[in-house]
Amino acid sequence: MRSSQQTATVSPFVLLIAACLLACIGEFAVASPSIEVTGLFRNQAVLKVSGADRILKVGQTSPEGVKLISADAHKAVVSYEGKRQTLTLSTRVAGSFTAAEKQRVSIPPDELGQYRVRGTINGQYVNLLVDTGASVVALSSDEAVRLGIDYRRGKKGEIQTAQGTAESHMVILDEVSVAGITAHNVQAAVITGMYPVDILLGMTFLRQVSIEENAGLMTLIQKY
Repeated sequence: MRSSQQTATVSPFVLLIAACLLACIGEFAVASPSIEVTGLFRNQAVLKVSGADRILKVGQTSPEGVKLISADAHKAVVSYEGKRQTLTLSTRVAGSFTAAEKQRVSIPPDELGQYRVRGTINGQYVNLLVDTGASVVALSSDEAVRLGIDYRRGKKGEIQTAQGTAESHMVILDEVSVAGITAHNVQAAVITGMYPVDILLGMTFLRQVSIEENAGLMTLIQKY
């Protein structure tokens, strides 16, 4: 007796198409964004997520689903789909860690619209105010003493400040570094007294980097 049911056959071509679709769906499902830290601050970080700059405060999540867990001047802890990663400046993660081709740091403006960043001078931590209008790096004599700079051996002169004319000494700083972007033998003016409060990161450093501004965010990029 013959069965009235017939076995359905499926074309090999259809099976091949189905397999390709499943593979593609699986690939999209596991795809994760590339994440790079370009700016670090207390409880805030600037991330480049799949090429887009994102300024996040602790607890905030980017449109791509990357959440900032914690941040300080040295590292940021981020979470994506429940998995945590600890990142330092210019460290990129996309399945594995790889170094960025060029060091870069992105700086958000403060409430006054000024760009402040943590850096080092001769290996010691300092607060810096980015000032494209300053021809040289400028710091107070009080700060120079704290950093162990014998500024009185520098060439004496005068400099115009917001408070008027002040005595200054021109010195050479061995090293100025911001987020891994380092310049050597940087000319600086040491101004007698306690001003400026923040060291002015002037053009003797800034001419050695590329500067980009986008939506209020300033990015310094290593040239060489």
